[in-house]
Amino acid sequence: MSFLNYMMKGLVKNMSNIWTIVKKELKRFFTDPRMIIGLVLPGVLIFVIYNLMGNISMEKIAPTITDFTVYVENEPTEFQSFLNKDGWNINKNKENLSKDKIIDKIKDKEADLYIIYEEDFYQKMLAYDIDTGKMAPNIEIYYNSTSESSNLFYSYYLEILNQYESNISNKFDINRDLDIKYDVAKKEDTTIQIISMMLPFLLMVFLFSGAMGVCSESVAGEKERGTIATLLITPTKRSHIAIGKILSLGITSLVSALVSFLGLMLSLPKLMGTDFSFQAYGLSTILLMLVLIVMTVLLFTTLLTIVSTFAKSVKEATSYAIPLMMIVLLVGITNFMSTMATSNKLLYIIPIYNIVQCLIGVFSITIDPVSFLICITSNIVYIGLGVFLLTKMFNNERVIFNR
Repeated sequence: MSFLNYMMKGLVKNMSNIWTIVKKELKRFFTDPRMIIGLVLPGVLIFVIYNLMGNISMEKIAPTITDFTVYVENEPTEFQSFLNKDGWNINKNKENLSKDKIIDKIKDKEADLYIIYEEDFYQKMLAYDIDTGKMAPNIEIYYNSTSESSNLFYSYYLEILNQYESNISNKFDINRDLDIKYDVAKKEDTTIQIISMMLPFLLMVFLFSGAMGVCSESVAGEKERGTIATLLITPTKRSHIAIGKILSLGITSLVSALVSFLGLMLSLPKLMGTDFSFQAYGLSTILLMLVLIVMTVLLFTTLLTIVSTFAKSVKEATSYAIPLMMIVLLVGITNFMSTMATSNKLLYIIPIYNIVQCLIGVFSITIDPVSFLICITSNIVYIGLGVFLLTKMFNNERVIFNR
């Protein structure tokens, strides 16, 4: 029992020492008006600028898609070759389903296209004379813009029809009825597609920028001011100082990143030129996202604090952090190559990349629990190794006092 009491007292003392360091650092940051402005201003600017921009378009590299499912009604024999393309496996489904059932299949991404020709379309097209004032025969094409395969095949088929029509002097119309919604994508799917494409990259940038702004000044700034010695002569263990620094800088970085993130989320409807529905995201998705954000902040803070400790000045710390920033940007760009997370479990061991992939999985609501667990576990290990290295650096006078 006495041993247990001894252990508890030691734990409380250790936590007290760490908390003292955390409070000291937080007080230094949050009582400095310039620092507070630096934390809040980016988020405000993002909100203002993105609202002024109004609309934005982003292109993404689509993965190779070769399999398509298509439903066709009243297809003219002369147009059957349109559904043949080298390298593509186009399944012309002949199930006897109602129109609503087929549209539901497209909504659920179980089919890609529903093409409806008017009866006797080809004869009507040949007989059509624009001078009569009558409506040209119409083709209806239902598709799902949030499905990569549906969007790809719709673009292909539309181009084929437009090329054909241009050769016969406007003999038919495509999706003429403006009261019918031919893009049957669900509102939630549209939101998920845009968010899973944009936010992982932007979130990584915000988190790293927030951490870089405060971490570069932390240890390197104290070296310049000559206050690092005062901290190190206290009876507090160097490991406690390292943990306290990381936690306090992590909290400060998190505030900066969340302000920027909030500014982006509030400006998204204006930025994308449409209304958003976040109903697809439940409490579990939000909790997973918060876990990833906290883990990312702690990882970035650990790396940047190590860089700041190694540097002799704030300027040098900032210059050392730039290669890290470039790595984060390059890894973040992989998000635009696909809106689906990788299924290769081994890749979830790679730091930074694993977080980007987990964010894609969370935002697209396709996260794999095993992959998520691998990501979190591996990053905890990396953070632990970083704390160990930082403790060693604090114990090295040549590093701390630039000797």
